[in-house]
Amino acid sequence: MNNYWTIAKRGVIRRCPKCGQGRIFTGYIHLLAECPECQESFRNIRTDDAAPWATVLFVGHFAVWLIAGLIKSDISSIDLTLITVGFAMVASAITLPVMKGVFVNLNWFAGVR
Repeated sequence: MNNYWTIAKRGVIRRCPKCGQGRIFTGYIHLLAECPECQESFRNIRTDDAAPWATVLFVGHFAVWLIAGLIKSDISSIDLTLITVGFAMVASAITLPVMKGVFVNLNWFAGVR
């Protein structure tokens, strides 16, 4: 049986928690019904608000450091706003599928099937 960290790593790269080969998403964050490689079912696995919550938590901590650094550089308010919003949008778009993959795989590991 695979251990917790192996399952979490497979979630980061958005692969099947059982075989580690098949993709778990079709498109951006739409969960497949089953793994195309090993046919492991994902039908009953739901992450609900866990992935968006973790994304906000993760990106928010980096945004605070970015804002603090930009304020020290004496940047204008409009530039500060544009950079911060741009960073938050891009970082969230990149982080959300990763977090959803991790939570899908950890739910699978916990036996939510």
